[in-house]
Amino acid sequence: MAFTIPQFPLTVNIWHDGPVFFPVGPPDLIVMGNLAWGRRVAVPSTGGTGSLGVPLFTMTLLVPKLTDIRGRLSTVAGADVVEVPAGSGRYYEVIYVDDLGKGFANEHRGALLLMRVCPTPLT
Repeated sequence: MAFTIPQFPLTVNIWHDGPVFFPVGPPDLIVMGNLAWGRRVAVPSTGGTGSLGVPLFTMTLLVPKLTDIRGRLSTVAGADVVEVPAGSGRYYEVIYVDDLGKGFANEHRGALLLMRVCPTPLT
């Protein structure tokens, strides 16, 4: 089975150092990315009970290898905020970042995102 690097069709704005809610000023980095919903499953938070607690819905942002994107666990300054696609008003907090396919020709980076702000309707 051959593995390929994902396509990166979307422009992504990245702000470092944990903007409070909305990013201020120009982005620290502009990259190309791929906004994906993994295997199309959502994992609800149950709080240790059998009842649905806080629904947890995350997206995955795929970016080229070595992209400077930082999650909650990557920095003490605060998680990055991204806008995907750039200019859309769809802001996400970066929760976790790790390398995918590390050491292989198809290496790239994946960032788990939690939506902060989404305009209505989606554009």
